[in-house]
Amino acid sequence: MKIYVHKKGKNFGPFTVAQLKGYLKTRNFDGNDLACYDGATWVKLSLVPGVSETSTQQKKKPPLEIQKRDSRVTSTIRAKTQSETRPVKPAQSGRKKIYILAGTVFVSISLIGFLIYFFASSEDPTLQSVHADKKSREDSSNQKSSLESTPFDPIPAAQKIDEFIISHLQSENLEANPLISDGLFLRRVYLSIIGRIPTILETNDFINSTSQNKHSLLIQKLLSNDAGYTAHHYQFWADLLRIPTNIDYTLYYREWIKEEVRENTPYDELVHKLVSGHGLIFDNPAAAYYLRDAGMALDNMSNSVRIFLGTRLECAQCHDHPFDKWTQMDYFKMAAYTYDFDARMGVTKNSNRQQVYQDFGKRRNKAYAEATGFEDFPHMHDESRIDEWLSQPYAPGYLERNKLTKEDFKNAALRGIKARKKASDFDDPVSQTVNMLYGHISNVQIKHHKDKPLQLPHDYQYDNGSPGEIVKPGSMFGPEIPHLEDQTERKNAYADWLTSRENPRFTRVIVNRLWKRAFGHGIFEPVDNLTDRTEIGQPELLSFLENLMQDLEYDIRAFQSVLFHTELFRREMHLEDHSPGMVFHFTGPLLKRMSAEQIWDSITTLILTDVDTYAPNRKRTQERIARTKAIYQSLEGRPIEEVLPRIREAGAQRRDMRAEQVEYEKKISSAYAQSNNELAKKLTDELKGKVRAMENKSRELVLVDLKDNKASPTMMMGSSMMNSSTNSSTMATIDRISQAKARKALGNLDPNERRRWEDRERLSLRHFRDVVRQMARAVELESPAKRGHFLRDFGQSDREVIDNSSSHASVPQALYLLNSPLNIAIHNSNAFLGGLLAALNKPEDKIELIYRAMLTRMPTSLEVERILSDYQTYGEESIEDLVWAILNSRQFTFIQ
Repeated sequence: MKIYVHKKGKNFGPFTVAQLKGYLKTRNFDGNDLACYDGATWVKLSLVPGVSETSTQQKKKPPLEIQKRDSRVTSTIRAKTQSETRPVKPAQSGRKKIYILAGTVFVSISLIGFLIYFFASSEDPTLQSVHADKKSREDSSNQKSSLESTPFDPIPAAQKIDEFIISHLQSENLEANPLISDGLFLRRVYLSIIGRIPTILETNDFINSTSQNKHSLLIQKLLSNDAGYTAHHYQFWADLLRIPTNIDYTLYYREWIKEEVRENTPYDELVHKLVSGHGLIFDNPAAAYYLRDAGMALDNMSNSVRIFLGTRLECAQCHDHPFDKWTQMDYFKMAAYTYDFDARMGVTKNSNRQQVYQDFGKRRNKAYAEATGFEDFPHMHDESRIDEWLSQPYAPGYLERNKLTKEDFKNAALRGIKARKKASDFDDPVSQTVNMLYGHISNVQIKHHKDKPLQLPHDYQYDNGSPGEIVKPGSMFGPEIPHLEDQTERKNAYADWLTSRENPRFTRVIVNRLWKRAFGHGIFEPVDNLTDRTEIGQPELLSFLENLMQDLEYDIRAFQSVLFHTELFRREMHLEDHSPGMVFHFTGPLLKRMSAEQIWDSITTLILTDVDTYAPNRKRTQERIARTKAIYQSLEGRPIEEVLPRIREAGAQRRDMRAEQVEYEKKISSAYAQSNNELAKKLTDELKGKVRAMENKSRELVLVDLKDNKASPTMMMGSSMMNSSTNSSTMATIDRISQAKARKALGNLDPNERRRWEDRERLSLRHFRDVVRQMARAVELESPAKRGHFLRDFGQSDREVIDNSSSHASVPQALYLLNSPLNIAIHNSNAFLGGLLAALNKPEDKIELIYRAMLTRMPTSLEVERILSDYQTYGEESIEDLVWAILNSRQFTFIQ
């Protein structure tokens, strides 16, 4: 059913029921808007069949809020879009526990209240209001329920930030930049919070709104857009943690990080999970943090300190830091906390895989002993070792005890070598089968190594230690970490120290990273090279932000809400070049180009509908996740007595295949020798098919848990991310793409014009299909993208180095935009923007629509005049050229 919607004097559509449900949920339309379906009269949208259920059942969404959490973290923003309201979790304990908890909280609150009263005269008034707000929430939780929440007002803290900024500018004889227009604010806040430009419907909603606090409402709405916020903020974490998607184990990790972002897990809690993670990734996906640096425990420590404490320790790994106070001993003391936690490549001491290899060894040793005739016969790997062994001083004694001559020894050794090689060749197909089966679970576990203490390197040259000396853990700064023998407890103590409020750099670094993310420049730079000599331009502001983050219980969304509510965020950009090392005066945010992901997602917004929920690869990702766990369950979740016979049988199949492969290779060589390339290719394809069939049969034989668990939701992390709304939205978009057609020519065209029209439409449709085939938000695509992809050309991180993305311009970027078919795909009538353009007749309306959709502003009279002049000559091609021109402009690619 095709549905058209009339809103504020304009018609939109056609839409499907699924699309409209999505727009109702995102409040682009509401139930009172007029709609027309299948030629019927105009009625309220809420009365359209299939849509009414959604519109009438929409629940009013609570504003951005702070909610009580567990004993570790007490608040987090839980704002949601209307369509995605999650049920509140039930209380976890019985009535008795609630009474005890209430009594404990009451005593705690009384003490906190006394301290606040006692120190109120010296505390910042804005923070007093935060404390008072926090106390009122706690009092309310005693009277009602610990799970109830009250709205959080970010404006007082935002105003305090502006006071700091204005005071600093006045001290420097500088003036703040003017405030920007609503259109520029709309574009900036969309790009900053959900990482894309607004759709034309979202633009119209905001621009036409007469609400006095529409800016604040928009910020809250965007921070409550779980899908959009997660798609954008995940990139922040993926760049810091270097999360690729081309390795199976990282799929669990990626989906888990997305879920933590969506749930708005407090920052300190999330970091604690990461640095204390161990075990199987299926049980604890945070363990993948250490898997990312498998085999590089020392490097992992320097990465952790750089990410979470903004401190560069790399130089101190080999010698005392030449530019900072850290010594090599400091480095090794820190590394000692996590050094004995190692990422095992799918093999642990008691794993089935290890026992399979032990079985190989027993069979080889048995064959060797039977061939030599002695249980203790010296092991000879090859013939060259025989004479070497006989030349050793202990050889005569062994020969005498066993009554062997040198010739007898040589013959026995040769028999043993031959027998062991035969046994090894027999087991080699089994070994290959094991490697094939375990390929998908090579990195799935972090294990303790009790016999792996950290030692100083062999070339250690300082007086406070000696080479080979075992290093005892010790903290770099801040409170001392208790010395614990238990490895898990020691690692948890390290995580407690790292995320502690008393840690002088933990909070400071994250508030500075988020400040830079919002305003383009940190309060101190670089954000990951903080030293005692780092010049901080506005220390009072930084201190205020640290206290604010702690008072918000490390609630990232609430903290960002404060930043986005500042007047600073709404000021014109700082356009002048800024020299590194100089203090940046925030007359306005620093002008910056969009990230590669922001540009890609903005273009995707112009082409696809429901772009935030469109996830064409999500099902395949979840199947890969389920498959990985099923493989592990088949190989390591069953007793060796059940697994080993299956592996041996699969190895026998490979052994039989090897004999057949030898015959095929002879035939192929003969065909090439006779210059019969066609026959050789045919035989090669046949051989490949037989090998694939054999490997599939081996997998079916051994990986028994794959049969009934191809995509079981119980086996997946982040399954809630793929809810029914996402499914229906994705399927509706896929159906619409598959049904894309070229527009028919108008009836009043002469034959030549008709032919040109049809040729242009066929070319446009082909480009649209080519482009849209790889279209989805960047979070749904492979990352890093392959070389040559738009995202890589425009600076996407390679996920090899921390925060390695780039926004620098390059020649390939310019050539890509100049010559790519993106503008044709955007203008195509099957695209979101192209469909709206096709429904308009007047060129003036089309020009206005393009400017509002791509730049969130109206065109100037001069721009309209010039484009209309081209339209008189080139007709519709000038509209397509306008899309191309804006796409290539700095106005589009920069956050203004």
